[in-house]
Amino acid sequence: MAATALRTAILLVSAALLISADQSRDVLSVINHVATGLTGGDPADAMTPFSKSYAKYDTLRNYFIALTNAFQITNEADIVDEEDSPAEAKLTLEWSLNLTGKVSNENTRRTQQVEVRLALEKHQWRIVDFSPISLFDPQVRPAGK
Repeated sequence: MAATALRTAILLVSAALLISADQSRDVLSVINHVATGLTGGDPADAMTPFSKSYAKYDTLRNYFIALTNAFQITNEADIVDEEDSPAEAKLTLEWSLNLTGKVSNENTRRTQQVEVRLALEKHQWRIVDFSPISLFDPQVRPAGK
């Protein structure tokens, strides 16, 4: 009887770990989708993981459009912290942008921590909060310029 209870407990823990690993992988793929869209110069694609209910949706969309029009972009987002629950994930990302001016060929590197909250909407992970967005503001100039 005790052995059966122990096996059941082990199976439940194993199942929870598998679900958690799947969730982390799915959440990471959402972030990668945004980064890949920016690198590919496709702001519309970069916006697809964002929920339409995100308060700064239009502003961020405009930033993405302006950035991809003005710059060749390479970027990466490294997870600094992650908190998961079954229906929500909160991430702290160290996001780095390398911007090369399409006209000037000038290179700029920007790095900032970005807080991201994702929620399940119709069985898909959507970004419902993303801040600060100033990293993506095309009007921001590096210090001293």
